[in-house]
Amino acid sequence: MSVPVVAHPLGWIVLGAAGFLAYKAGKKAGKKAEEDIARTSLSDRVIKGAMKAAYKTQKGVSEGLGKAKEKCGTLWEEARTEANATSD
Repeated sequence: MSVPVVAHPLGWIVLGAAGFLAYKAGKKAGKKAEEDIARTSLSDRVIKGAMKAAYKTQKGVSEGLGKAKEKCGTLWEEARTEANATSD
């Protein structure tokens, strides 16, 4: 004849201990998952910051080259006009 686990005080202790251990294991796993998410988002933020800095640098260089191109283009046109005027 078997006695149900919940009918005996020792059974309640075993069930309580098992429940507590399951709770602690779940809590530990949840904390580890949160740390992994935080670690991932930190790396994402670092990569995003590096990409943003590279974009700003590229934009600045492009603007500088555009201004230099305008300046040199104007000088080229002036030199060409002067050369045509003197050869006529």
